[in-house]
Amino acid sequence: MSIKDLLKGSIPQSHLRYIRRSFEIIGNIVVIEIPNEVTSFKQEIIKAILARHKHVKTILRKIGEVSGEHRVAKYEIIYGNQTETMVKEFGCKFLVDPTKVYYSVKLSSERQRIAKQVKSGEKVLVMFAGVGPFPILISKLANPELVIGIEINPHAVNYFRENIKLNKVENTVRVYEGDVREILPKLNIIFDRIIMPAPYSAKDFVYLIKDKIKVGGTVHYYTFESINREESLPHEVEELFKRNGLESKVIYIRKCGSFAPYVNRYVADVKIIGRSNKRTADLGNLTKNFFA
Repeated sequence: MSIKDLLKGSIPQSHLRYIRRSFEIIGNIVVIEIPNEVTSFKQEIIKAILARHKHVKTILRKIGEVSGEHRVAKYEIIYGNQTETMVKEFGCKFLVDPTKVYYSVKLSSERQRIAKQVKSGEKVLVMFAGVGPFPILISKLANPELVIGIEINPHAVNYFRENIKLNKVENTVRVYEGDVREILPKLNIIFDRIIMPAPYSAKDFVYLIKDKIKVGGTVHYYTFESINREESLPHEVEELFKRNGLESKVIYIRKCGSFAPYVNRYVADVKIIGRSNKRTADLGNLTKNFFA
């Protein structure tokens, strides 16, 4: 039964159309969007959520999109007062506070997808690593030699360090606190795989990876794009990488969430085939099945 179904009879039928069907559950915290048209029915919405999800301790109303250098959304606490919670994801545990750090349960299957691609002995870089879900999941589900996560939000870094201990991956996962533009150039490592999970701004950081990804390596590049430009996205990503000194081929692309009406989050798996202005190699079957 949906929230809309639970609210029937509690609020006027004319207002039900404003109620969002979906919301996100992060541990024992619910994150929900309540449009201004129905804020007067906040208590009825709270009761409906608690009736369906009895383990919930806190309900956050989202009042601002993810923004700023630390990539945090704005929330109003409408029920409870505890904003720190524990999340379980494919055998891993993560301490998070959505009011201080970015974390989305909706990306858990995408993180698992990436982790399953990591081969034994790989060196992996996660830019904008947050509280560590990508690095830790990769360390637990694969057999990498090293996974480095870089994060600028000090709250996220503290949680990242706690989560490394919590999941006992100290031997393979390292966290670096600070601006990726300052830290990455100082790392004397060539990575087999680089993950760029910041769709708002990843395009502005591609220049950093030119000398940090090996030829034959893979970059997982995230971006927001209009559904009307979906078919042209592989070419646009390849051109972006070319402008930044990397010859590449998008071997797979998929939608992994929505952002706004007609705007989706996409991930492109990008194979690096050369540097500078080298001619793009023929990758044959790698170009099959772009979209999933």
